[in-house]
Amino acid sequence: MIIVRQHGTRFDDTEVARHYAHRAPYAAVSYEFLQGLVVQHRYVLDLGSGPGKIAGEMASWFERVDAVDSSLPMLRRGQALHAGSTNIRWIHARAEDAALEGPYDLVTIGAAAHWMDHAVVFPKLVKVMEKDGVLAMMDGDGPHQPPWQAAWVVFLRRWLERFGDKYDRARFGDAVAAYERWMDVAGRRTFLFDHRQSVADFVACQHSRATWTMARLGEAAGARFDQELTELLGPFAHDGQLEFSVQTNLLWGTPRSCLVEP
Repeated sequence: MIIVRQHGTRFDDTEVARHYAHRAPYAAVSYEFLQGLVVQHRYVLDLGSGPGKIAGEMASWFERVDAVDSSLPMLRRGQALHAGSTNIRWIHARAEDAALEGPYDLVTIGAAAHWMDHAVVFPKLVKVMEKDGVLAMMDGDGPHQPPWQAAWVVFLRRWLERFGDKYDRARFGDAVAAYERWMDVAGRRTFLFDHRQSVADFVACQHSRATWTMARLGEAAGARFDQELTELLGPFAHDGQLEFSVQTNLLWGTPRSCLVEP
């Protein structure tokens, strides 16, 4: 987990923030469902907010949204994208260090908990949330079982090996879900929806992910990566457009101040 957290620094990059715009959204219905779980709609905290993917949606539902991220380029991007939402406070800080002003009725973390020190963050949340507050974890903005899945796995294996890494989806999933031991989980839901995106934007989206940032790939390898992926996806596109499903995963409950032993 230490190595995984160190990789989070790769988001402190203007190019990564720019490419983030090509990520698929979370399902609109997942936000509607989440509103029904929250008793009061005053203050919400979005940890690891990035450019406001969740915070921007929450702004229309809550009096104040505190969007916390350690990447200044991400926050600047968020401020530009959501300039009309004057109730979002953009806070440049690590989740572990941020000075939080609750009590929060809702805390959201979107595919970012694996970058955080759970032993610091979750006990901290216990202290700043309302007694009936909800902690919601959201993830899932990539293709869900697309037609090119088999070729995609082969592509990932080959490129990861070039960097001395191995494709191990199960181990990565375990690392991402490790935060659950710091929660009393109340429920889980998945929301599937159809998404359409150009091949060019799908390829660009990959450079918003820590593994495939252009800073890590380098100019020459980055160009090869883009070319190979474009060629892989070509047969699955219609007029340059890909159509695929995206599955938003929502888990909610309350944070714990101590670890749940397996």
